[in-house]
Amino acid sequence: MSQVGVALIGPGMWGKKLAAAVRQTPSLRLATCFSRSETQGQAFAAEAGCEAAPSFEAAVEHPEVQGVLLVTPNQVHAEQAAACARRGKHVFVEKPIADTLADGRAIEAACRTAGVVLLVGHAFRRLGAARKVKELLDSGSLGKVVLAEANFSLPGSLTPDKWRFYRETCPGGPLLQLGIHHADTLQYWLGPIRRVQGSFARLVTPAEIDDVGTVLLEFESGARGVLSSSYVSPKTFYLRLYGSEANLLYETDMSIWPKAEQMDAATRLTLQTKSGEEIVSFEPRDMLVEELEEFARCIRGEGSPETGAEAALAALRVIQGAITSHQHGQIIPIADENIAVS
Repeated sequence: MSQVGVALIGPGMWGKKLAAAVRQTPSLRLATCFSRSETQGQAFAAEAGCEAAPSFEAAVEHPEVQGVLLVTPNQVHAEQAAACARRGKHVFVEKPIADTLADGRAIEAACRTAGVVLLVGHAFRRLGAARKVKELLDSGSLGKVVLAEANFSLPGSLTPDKWRFYRETCPGGPLLQLGIHHADTLQYWLGPIRRVQGSFARLVTPAEIDDVGTVLLEFESGARGVLSSSYVSPKTFYLRLYGSEANLLYETDMSIWPKAEQMDAATRLTLQTKSGEEIVSFEPRDMLVEELEEFARCIRGEGSPETGAEAALAALRVIQGAITSHQHGQIIPIADENIAVS
């Protein structure tokens, strides 16, 4: 089987993680990369064993490139994805799909019109622990889930040279960058979220953005939930489901972060029933390799993306709905027309 050639745009910290995952994915080959910093691009290319393109256009138009990995700031996703689609290149875009629903829908339309694959990097649902939770839910082990709690927090150095420093380029702060992972996973597990109520605050960071955010969730099933994120608290990653028959606690020792390939090894699943507690075993997976293998299969016409535009927009609606709710002080049904999309 011939390898699918890809270009990587944005060789920062997460770009390096994806490049390492490409090396573990037999069906992909990193042909070229592009960085706005020529020095950074050359260094990355030497480490990754690929060419360093002199421009975004040169990387996308490389003759060996069939797909493009966009690991770039949210606000340029729409422009870059459309440029890839116009050139007939398949698109992998790191989450969130975009800052706004308008841009997210524009990306979906551009890729659909061009007939190219669009896969969005909502990787956490692909972890072995997350797949096991889905199995438990589908088997009825928890009974009817009535409540969900989730938190993803990471401390960071938010300085004026970083795009995450600014409210314009990072609306929603940590909820858009971190919490959106849980917004995707919770809907993968429990089904669509229909209403949200958000609350945000800037309490510690010198940055413009809010450094803490929380959103109350109402699922179509009737279950309630709360999702929260912080950019100033110690590393935290958990999801908790409360059911009529059992509770499920999903907790990860995030001292390993950002070693994404070690997430499952650092995760503990505990099933709490009326008769006691049970540690649930599961098969570890590398979430980045899993999503890139899927991207390659989709490019070869062997399937459709699990986290394409529909899933990505569903997660983004939750966060954008929370922002709109906070601005207006009300609960927001998260149909597109109720959410600001500019």
